[in-house]
Amino acid sequence: MCNSLLKEFRFSIGEQYELNEFNLKALESTFINGLEYENYEYLKGDFKTLFGVPFCSNPILQYNGDILSRIVYSFDIKDLGKLQEKLSDYLLITDKFDLGQTFTVFSFPEFSLMLDIEKDIKLRVFKILGQT
Repeated sequence: MCNSLLKEFRFSIGEQYELNEFNLKALESTFINGLEYENYEYLKGDFKTLFGVPFCSNPILQYNGDILSRIVYSFDIKDLGKLQEKLSDYLLITDKFDLGQTFTVFSFPEFSLMLDIEKDIKLRVFKILGQT
């Protein structure tokens, strides 16, 4: 289940910045739990969907020390049901996703998934640094 889900993400947590450096646009850096992340918008345009659900903006790749640590995929709020259905193909999801909430969809040793549901949907794929 975990490995098949990882294959869907196009990027791998832990990969080097150099793999995508010519396809990235630098954004403002952010701090999360005291760690600085360099943020980049992925511009290549070689994929426009995740699980067949279209993005509403380009993915954001967040690097710490040139290592990919977080990925943020954004979706239109109208695709919430479809996204939940597609995630359910990989994960047992018992929560009903509601507007204005944040859900930790699942935590694997390799990565965690979080959904922020506001004016749009942000699917965050990340590994907590130091987590093995």
